[in-house]
Amino acid sequence: MGQVTNIWPHDLLTFASNDDLILEKNPLPEWAKDSLSKAKIVVVRRGLIKDDLIPVGLRGYERNQRLAGFLPKAKIVQQYHPDYFIKHQSWQKLPADRQALTPFKALAVLSDSLKNYHWGISGSLAYEMATHVKMVKELPEHVSDLDLIMPNLPKMTVQAAGDFLHDLNQFGVHADMQIVHEQRGFSLEEYALNPGRKILLKTATGPILVKDPFVAINEE
Repeated sequence: MGQVTNIWPHDLLTFASNDDLILEKNPLPEWAKDSLSKAKIVVVRRGLIKDDLIPVGLRGYERNQRLAGFLPKAKIVQQYHPDYFIKHQSWQKLPADRQALTPFKALAVLSDSLKNYHWGISGSLAYEMATHVKMVKELPEHVSDLDLIMPNLPKMTVQAAGDFLHDLNQFGVHADMQIVHEQRGFSLEEYALNPGRKILLKTATGPILVKDPFVAINEE
């Protein structure tokens, strides 16, 4: 097993055997069997870790193909934090035709413009970079989002958040940024588009509405 550090939502975890997973649906749907045959990898979900059982989710190629479950900590083979892919410029290790997709080209540009920030990537781009399974889409009806993860971003005004997001959305793909601190997280876009309204803050025990997410995200 590789070195395992603190485990937070959005981390990707690999494992050796299908039997290592404790899934909520059995028998497995065909898409889940197909997914596991290509890559033994799951994403960490928000939730309390009890008895070293980590809440995880298995994903398929389509958005509705998601299956919740648990992975014992002792069964982790490799752990990827969202910032791993930025530090290692993992998109450069993909085949040229995949690097040429708009989401990966945008990620390469953002890696330079966000070099003074601590940030990472999740979603389909992280999944493909970790596994080399073709998960990112660029179709007329749908282009995969850039699911950006920003830990502990200093507080921004609504105007500053809007300007920041505007700068990130100049590359032909929607950039969705989650501000996170350990188990908590909120959408910077929701904050920017809803001045004066309460914002949804995701927590280990469920979502709550808060007036100032930059303050609430650090509360115990």
